[in-house]
This record gives sequence, C-alpha cells and structure tokens, in this order.
Amino acid sequence: MAQCLLKVKVSNQCAEKSKSWVTFYPATTHILNEHIANESEIETMKVKLNILIVLFLVNTHIRGQSETNSIFDKTFTSEEVSKDVEVLRTGLEKLHPSLFQYISKDEFNKSINEIKSESNDVTSYGELYRKISSVISQIKCQHTLAVPESGSLNEVTSKGKFFPLWLRWEFEPVNAYVGSDLSFDAKLPPGTKIISINHQSIEDIYQTLISHFSSDGNILTNKHSRLEVGIDFQFWYHLLIDRPETFIVELESTDGKIFKKNLKAVTFKEWNKNHKKYRKSKNSQIKKYMAYHIKVEEQNRKKPVRYEILSDNIGMLKVGDFGSRDFEEIISNAFEEFDKEKIENLIIDVRDNGGGSDILGRYLFNHFINRPTVYFDSLYTSSGISDTTFIFKHTDKNLDWYKYNQKLVYKLPNGRFATKSEVNKGLLIQQPNGIKFKGNTYILMNGRSASTTAEFTSAMHINGLATFIGEESGGDYHGGNGGDFANLKLPNSKIEINIPLVNYIMNSTDSKYIGRGTIPDYEIRPTMQDHLDLKDAQLEFVMTLIKKGKK
Repeated sequence: MAQCLLKVKVSNQCAEKSKSWVTFYPATTHILNEHIANESEIETMKVKLNILIVLFLVNTHIRGQSETNSIFDKTFTSEEVSKDVEVLRTGLEKLHPSLFQYISKDEFNKSINEIKSESNDVTSYGELYRKISSVISQIKCQHTLAVPESGSLNEVTSKGKFFPLWLRWEFEPVNAYVGSDLSFDAKLPPGTKIISINHQSIEDIYQTLISHFSSDGNILTNKHSRLEVGIDFQFWYHLLIDRPETFIVELESTDGKIFKKNLKAVTFKEWNKNHKKYRKSKNSQIKKYMAYHIKVEEQNRKKPVRYEILSDNIGMLKVGDFGSRDFEEIISNAFEEFDKEKIENLIIDVRDNGGGSDILGRYLFNHFINRPTVYFDSLYTSSGISDTTFIFKHTDKNLDWYKYNQKLVYKLPNGRFATKSEVNKGLLIQQPNGIKFKGNTYILMNGRSASTTAEFTSAMHINGLATFIGEESGGDYHGGNGGDFANLKLPNSKIEINIPLVNYIMNSTDSKYIGRGTIPDYEIRPTMQDHLDLKDAQLEFVMTLIKKGKK
C-alpha cells in the first residue's frame, strides 16, 4: 500500500508483536502493518507514525554492528555538522505543517545555531544525535523525531546489551520500581525501588531522557508513557545515556532496606530466557504478580477490541486500537448488545491505545451523536511541499508521489495546501451511525491514548458526550500532525528526521486547552502499590462513580 499525502495512516498500535522480547505491555516494537484498509478505505487513513514504532527502528542499528564498527564510533568535522544542521533547518521549515506552533522562529534558529557554534573540530555521533533530538523535542510535535539510520532486527537482538530490569514509574514525585527482574539472578521482587543506576539518580536519568522525547505541546503524560512501555526505557538509556556491560544499581526494598547489586547487561535472547525464569519463580509474590499481569497483557494483545456486560446496567467496551480488521463488526455488535440489554452506563477503555485509522475513530464517535456534527475542521500542509528540488534530493519522496498527491489538495492564497473534503471524509459533517448509545458514557484514558485516540477523546469532550477518568490524553486537544511522512536524511550523519506533512485541526477554539490533551474530569494515576495489589484503580474508580450515580 503506497503512502500518500493526507490519505494513508499507519496505526500506532496495529501490528503484530515482535517475538524477540517479552513484556507486560502489548505491541511496543511494532512491525508496520497495513492490514486495516482495503483500497476504498485508503482515502481516509493518515499516517501517524508511532513514537514506539520508530523508537524500535531507532535502536535496531545501534548495537547491531560489531564493536569495532559501532555507530557511536563515527565522528564528524565542524563543516559536516554545519551541513547537516542546515539541511535539518531547511527541511523542517519547508515541510513541517505547524513548525512554529509552540516554538518561535527566533527560538528555533537559536537552538539550531547552537549546534553549529558548540560543535568541536570533531563531534561524536552520540553528541550530535543528542543535540538534534533535543531541538526536535522543542518543536513539541509528537510525530516529529530524529532517528539513526535503521539497521536490522536480527543484529540488534543478537548483539545489543541492555539494562536488565523492566521498570514501572510514578511521576509526582519521580520514582522508578522493579516491574520484573530480567537479570541473570531474576530474583528482585516487584516494587523494589530503584534509587540510582551507575551512580546517577533516577531523577537525573528521568530529566535527561524526558528532555529528548517528542510530545504534542506541553503534554507530559505521553512522554511518561515511553518510559514504561515494553523495552523503551532500555533503548532510550542505551541511545542517550550509556551502553555499559555492567550496571551498578542502588535499590530500596519494600521494607526500606538500602542495598546495591551489580547487574550484567543482557541481550534480548537472555532477556527472554530470564523472563521465563522470573515468571516461574518459587517466590509466591512474584509468581502471582507475573501471572496476573501477563494474563492482562495477553488478553489485550489477542483481543484489543472487545466488549462485555459488567452488571445489569454497566457495559464495557475495550478499544485497544483503531486498527483491528474486524473493528466495525465488533463495534456494531457491541452497540446492538448494549441496546438489547438496556445498558445505562458505558465504560470505554482507550488506555494504551496509540491510534490507528481515523475512519474507525469516527465510526465509533458517530455512535454517540444524535445530530450532524463536525469532526475535523481542516487539514493543511506546508507551502514548502511544492519545493520538489529539495524534497526529491533530501527525502524519500519522488515525482510519482508528488503527482499523485497534487490531485488530493488545493492551494490556498497563503501558499499552503488544504485537503479536499472528498478525500478525507472526516472533513464532512458527521452523521449518526447505527444504534446510538443514549446512556451515560465514561472514558478511561492515559498518556498512551494518542494520535487517532486523542482525536476521538477530543471530539467526545468538545461535544460533551462523556465523563473522562484517568490521565491527560497523549495527543493535542486541538489536533496534531500526521498524514504521510517525509523521511529527511541528513547528508553526513545519516540521521533521519521523520516529518509529518499534515496538520489536523479539530473543531475547537477553546484556548484553555492549547498545548494540552483532553483533561480528565477525575484524574486517577496508577501507583506501584496498585500494581502490587493487582488492582485497576481507574476502573474501580469509575465503577464507584457509577454506583453513586455521579457523572
């Protein structure tokens, strides 16, 4: 399926899980999967490249090479750095559809120029990558990020060595805990607090990593989610901080005892082997904890979209992605069942749903409206998209791509391009679809509720169609950037910048949500103790809310 401007979407979550690692959370290192759409559906799918997908690609090259030919062995002259930086500046200015939404042009140029002025006669690859990724994060666009040139999955899984503890986090204040011990010992119980790694405090590690993460506006929950999903923390630490053979980890037991452990870095093969050892632990606490969370993960992976009746008047709709092949059939059956059983209260769980097809996001939304309703206000691209000389030289786009996409847009007086409404039906007035749910709707969301999911929560919130519980959604309330992506390759470092080409604008002008996601009516943050107690605090809260008859 060819990518096309304003039309194709690659799901943030819709892909098969890689078999190279094990985690409680599904679908982190995704292989892009285009099984959602048939040819007629292509018209309304937009690419919203998942940070988690790209995070995997970022790292598949890093340790895949031999130690004598590592990407980190590369160095660049000041002239080479300068050339890369100018291509970076020009590419972003020409192609990004809302580059100066959250950063001024002066601030952007200052950050770009600092890379040049601070470069030495010889600049290491790692140093250059950190500086570029820091500038990218300042743009505050979730779908814009810098990645090293990609390598193969086989190389990274066979040669890469990573931090062996899978972590759970709390963020106010910042604390990290053992979620599972995948070291060779595989004995640390979940809930063991991590004080420092190689003499660097968890707070310092957090601040270092978070400053390089891209996120829409000022949304922190989406950045936080990247520390706790699968092996993302391991990859980010490996890429941005260090790649040691051994980690000196200072820990605090659940009864307050401070101690240290020296843990060897592990390969993915060792990670999987140690995981099996950990889940079969003779420690009853570990065994019970692992069994519960693995069961939840497997259910979400195997049936990401499902429904059930929780009680006489409460229905539950889990929407783990907007990409399942039989999505519309499941949703249709669900609403028929809710109507038949006279369900008065519906819980929609979109936690950890990174997005997918906005066809499907709108399909679900249209089951809640009772009148014609606006979804997208408009979709725009940058005027620089017409500079084919630059695009063809420095990105992965070609003449066939350009000619095809000229048919999908029209030029505005200011030089920008707008999508035709017949191309993306989200620009048309939405009509009620199928059986409308008439009861009380409650939406569970968190920082991974992003991209198409953030559009869905925003539209539901704008129209007052639900009560929201959990954490701030992970995507811009007023609309983010996506559509097709241009892959800008810097000439010397070969660092690639994934640039979204379309600015999606929702039907909202409420200034209090500028730079924010959908804000929950009731903020409930899971704690480490909740995980240890095998407790879904957010779901329990909404069940109590319903029983009290509150909205």
